[in-house]
Amino acid sequence: MRVYHFLSARNALDDLKRRQIKLSKIDELNDPFELWCSAQEDKATRAALRRSKNEMAQFYGVLCFSRRWHNPVLWSHYADSHRGICLGFEVDDRFFKRVSYVNKRTPLHLPLTEKKVKQILFSKYRDWSYEEEFRGWCRLEERDPSSGHYFYSFDEKVQLREVIAGPLCDTTRGTIVAALGGYEGHIHPIKTRLAFRTFHVVEDRRGFRQ
Repeated sequence: MRVYHFLSARNALDDLKRRQIKLSKIDELNDPFELWCSAQEDKATRAALRRSKNEMAQFYGVLCFSRRWHNPVLWSHYADSHRGICLGFEVDDRFFKRVSYVNKRTPLHLPLTEKKVKQILFSKYRDWSYEEEFRGWCRLEERDPSSGHYFYSFDEKVQLREVIAGPLCDTTRGTIVAALGGYEGHIHPIKTRLAFRTFHVVEDRRGFRQ
């Protein structure tokens, strides 16, 4: 399954050099309702869910991808206002699941069932549906000492396949190729532009200007 991850140019180049992708920590995600999509109708349930979320945040991070790269809103929100870079990956769909977008918060009853846990981990409010998100939860292992972040190394579950420079990205093709450093997948970076007739970001057939 092909999915896409949007980044600033600086972070994208860093990921390419590392052959790693940064894990997002639960308490740093931009959706305050993350893991809170269920209705909590009493104090005991709220307390239990708060404890579970705090424990999850200590040990797990999440890799988030979008199903497509053409949506200009994604470039605006997650790729430095079209100045960034999108990385395309072939991922194992047994490991990554589609997020469900919901309108209502259904009541949460304890004890939790496996079905309810999956619902909590892979549900968001419907107004986030433009992301078309796929996600995978990963255990936080060793923190990178230089950045303080956690990373997931490219492997058979997460294989780099595309590097897509945003319409306003001024990173040169040579800089991207250097960051790839002879990556064995022989990836050819592409440059994008705004479409002339639709509200899409599309490939610029003229390629990089520099």
